Amino acid sequence: MQLLIIRHARAADAHGLPDSQRPLTALGRREFEASARWVAKKGVVPGHVFHGPATRTTETAQILASTVGLADHAREPAHWLSLGTGLDEILPMLVLAPAEITALVGHEPNMSALASSLIGGGWISFRPGTIACIEFESVVAPGMGKLNWLLDAGMFE
Repeated sequence: MQLLIIRHARAADAHGLPDSQRPLTALGRREFEASARWVAKKGVVPGHVFHGPATRTTETAQILASTVGLADHAREPAHWLSLGTGLDEILPMLVLAPAEITALVGHEPNMSALASSLIGGGWISFRPGTIACIEFESVVAPGMGKLNWLLDAGMFE
């Protein structure tokens, strides 16, 4: 099984909006669309995408799903990927991963902490739009994953 751990793409400043309603910027969309095309070309196509309920995570998940041709019913908001949730809330939910390749779209610092925990330590820095592909031979649990690759959306600027 593989998990794609994704930080939402670049988002606009609040400008009076609640933080949860910040949309992606045009640059963030372009960068993440390029990243999603790269992922699709590599053949790492998720069968399901969980995303936080914020506008920026929803929009990032929509870009990924439409780029890889994922049906709408396979993209699902998940409160456990909301800004401010801890690893203690996210880790137990990974048993829900319904596909051989499942994507999670969330926020920092959770995505870095999650990826680092799953590969057994260290620290992976997630800029906006970063995608980590972590593979598991059996159980999805801390320390049991292997980092296959890390893609920084900023490389498509």
